[in-house]
Amino acid sequence: MKNYLREIMTRIEFPDEAIRYLLCEWEMAEKSLVGKILLECLDKYIEEDKNNYEEKLDYNAVLSNIRKACEAEGRPTSPSHMLFYLLISRPLKDRYKKLGIDEDIYYASMKDLKWKLLECYENTDTWGMSVGWWEPGFFVPDRFTLGRLQFELFPFNKDYTGHGVTLTPASKVINMHIPSSGPLTPELCMDSFKRAHEFYRDHFPSGISVFMVESWLLFPKHREFLPENSNILKFMDFFEILGSNEDKPGKRGDMWRVFGKYAEAPAEELPRDTGLRRAYADWLQKGGTVGGGDGIFFFDGEKILK
Repeated sequence: MKNYLREIMTRIEFPDEAIRYLLCEWEMAEKSLVGKILLECLDKYIEEDKNNYEEKLDYNAVLSNIRKACEAEGRPTSPSHMLFYLLISRPLKDRYKKLGIDEDIYYASMKDLKWKLLECYENTDTWGMSVGWWEPGFFVPDRFTLGRLQFELFPFNKDYTGHGVTLTPASKVINMHIPSSGPLTPELCMDSFKRAHEFYRDHFPSGISVFMVESWLLFPKHREFLPENSNILKFMDFFEILGSNEDKPGKRGDMWRVFGKYAEAPAEELPRDTGLRRAYADWLQKGGTVGGGDGIFFFDGEKILK
């Protein structure tokens, strides 16, 4: 198992320091209750395949049991949560194969573990997984990385008509997520939209696919303080904004995505080492608020319909 862990972590480009640390954590886990729980969960995940997924793994219970065992042993939880997902990534590859999904999509989707690893380290100074609740979608699997973005079918939960398409709360649309994997350029986004349109084509017989997102990136007030050439503003331009939310003054919401472990620092002490951080730090120092929004667009495979 140690060889596989090294192999998958190397393949999805974990930093060398993280690989060494997590392999040491695995060696300690093997001799403890944590390791027993991890291997039992791996066996249950494999057993699901044999039973045509009739026995669904309770991810929340698994993560809770791992946490309790780690606390009892005086060990940090996040490395063992990461080890859990790394272990079940092995049989997951067979699930992709049975579903006829390309191996490249499997590895691209597994790279979400890298982005969560880096976020965990940025926010806690520990190599691991601090948002274990987020990952199950990749392991069922019903969430996939297609280019720069991640997608899943999701109920729309609204009534809406546009471009000859009528949506109801029961309608499925392509929901997207934006991993912290680098620049969010319009070109990379459009490439992902095209991939997702093709991937989910059977769900949209009209030939027009419907995309939605709910994210801090769609906060309408971004237009008041981000520079005109901001990729975030260009991303917002893809969407019709259907709604927004705004935190109370002083609340920082999703600012950990911008400032990491410094998110709750006084505005004048926030790091300003990137353009986005400078813009947000200045905005917050002036008393600005933070929030998010949700949006939708229709796509014909080549262009967004306006």
